[in-house]
Parts: sequence; C-alpha cells; structure tokens
Amino acid sequence: MPSSIKVPETTKTYNLLMKEQQYDKLAYMAHHMQKSSLEQVAVADFIRDAIDIYLESYEDENGIVENQKT
Repeated sequence: MPSSIKVPETTKTYNLLMKEQQYDKLAYMAHHMQKSSLEQVAVADFIRDAIDIYLESYEDENGIVENQKT
C-alpha cells in the first residue's frame, strides 16, 4: 500500500549522506514517536522539519529567501 502524501506541494528528491550515528538516533526517535502517533513517523519527517526550522531561523535573521530557477 502506498504511503499518504506528506508534502502537498511540488517536491524534489535529494540523496543525503549523513553519519550512521545520526540516522540511527533519528530512526530510534521515529520508532518511539510512531508508537504514540496515529500516523507513520519516518526519519525523513524529522529531516524535513529540521530544514523548515533552519529556513525560518535564517529568514528571521536575513529576510525572505526567494526561490530562483536558473
């Protein structure tokens, strides 16, 4: 069964190289959060949330970042 769409916007795929220890911690967190949640929780959810937090912080400090297609 396909998973539900978690990002209701146009998306891009990015292959991320990260430390195994980082991934293992996120996988552990996702597993435990999923036990108390009514929906699937994945490592990718944490990564997307972290990116949103980073972008919001950057924009608070430096102004809005405009998407520019080159």
